[in-house]
Amino acid sequence: MIRTRVFVVAVMSAAVVLVVGILVWRTIAGNAAALGLAPARPQVVRIQVITALPVESWVQAAADEFNATGPKSEGATIEVEITPMDGLAALGKWERNDFGALSADVLLEDLPQEKLEALESFPTAWIADGRFLVEIANASFREQLGRDQFLNDGQYRMRPLANTLLVWGLFRSRGAPLFENLGPPSWSTLHKAAVAPTGWKELGGDPGWGNFKLAVNPVGESVGGLAAIVTAAGEYFDSTEILVEDVVDPQFDTWLTELMGAAPQFSGGATSSAESVALFGYTAGDGGQFLESDLLQNMEGIQNRWQEPVLLYYPKVTTWFDFPFAIWAGPETSAAQKEAALAFQSFLLSEGQQRSALEFGLRPAESGLQVSAAEGSLFEQWRRLGVEDNVSSVNVMQSLNRELLSALLRRQEMNEKR
Repeated sequence: MIRTRVFVVAVMSAAVVLVVGILVWRTIAGNAAALGLAPARPQVVRIQVITALPVESWVQAAADEFNATGPKSEGATIEVEITPMDGLAALGKWERNDFGALSADVLLEDLPQEKLEALESFPTAWIADGRFLVEIANASFREQLGRDQFLNDGQYRMRPLANTLLVWGLFRSRGAPLFENLGPPSWSTLHKAAVAPTGWKELGGDPGWGNFKLAVNPVGESVGGLAAIVTAAGEYFDSTEILVEDVVDPQFDTWLTELMGAAPQFSGGATSSAESVALFGYTAGDGGQFLESDLLQNMEGIQNRWQEPVLLYYPKVTTWFDFPFAIWAGPETSAAQKEAALAFQSFLLSEGQQRSALEFGLRPAESGLQVSAAEGSLFEQWRRLGVEDNVSSVNVMQSLNRELLSALLRRQEMNEKR
């Protein structure tokens, strides 16, 4: 009987100790959380945005302004980091999986700590030169991961931020005799100039200018350079739809080689043909094809350094770049990072930032906003040099696709080995 009572007392005592222990633990845990000792949400959400070079200046300025406002995502401060990168280079990294996307059979919760830490530098978003680059990347993701990672619909769908297009541009002194003797600006006109045996002597210019020099973005190193070849092929074959067999056609290849042979083989550290002309003048090119935004951004430097403007001319068939903001949909980035990217995307599309884009020679994504809408609009500043407010989009050159891009890059590799 005594043993039974002792056993009951012992069990009840143990139960009391357990209950008291639980209450004490809850109290301590609650105090710890109040004191900031318990695990807490991150105080800062950092996102990396891979950004195409033609819009880098505008996007960086916008990011600085955005960060300065102290934006929040789920209570944490957002910090946007811009990583400028040419579209071809970025596409190559996505296709080679240089950024370290997880395989379809790998779960985030199964990763060791060092792998999780490596994902902290994974890009949250990509502003490519054009939607076609994102679609090419998505095709690779479908093969490697079984799904698209940049979405065309839903909350995180890609949205164009601004627009620019390829235009003709020639120094005034060069364009006048060239067009008088060979006809209006076109690839055919520039090809005739490129193959003229005595150069400017027979083109109607000063013989001291030497041979005609073509300004064009580096063909194998930039999206603009490859797009230039597509536009040249379009004019050569009189079509807005170019096939792989067109760009490998032997006669076209000979014609294109003659044309591109007039392009000086140096960049001097410049990131575009317009910047090269601003830095090196006629040595970098008498004229050629430029991104409108690049040319407008460099126009003041061209005039100040060379005391002569480059005049703009718009092609009948246009080639556009829309710079979509594409948010990574995979598990490599957190929900907070995706929301932060969405907030920055909305900021770039706000009316204030769309007006700011005009100051960088970019046409707004919102068609209702006129190119003269901002006080510092480069379109307004350089209107006298041929800037057009409204450019027709009736005849538009096709965008690059995966097969065409591969064919152009193979052609470039073969030419470099010759």
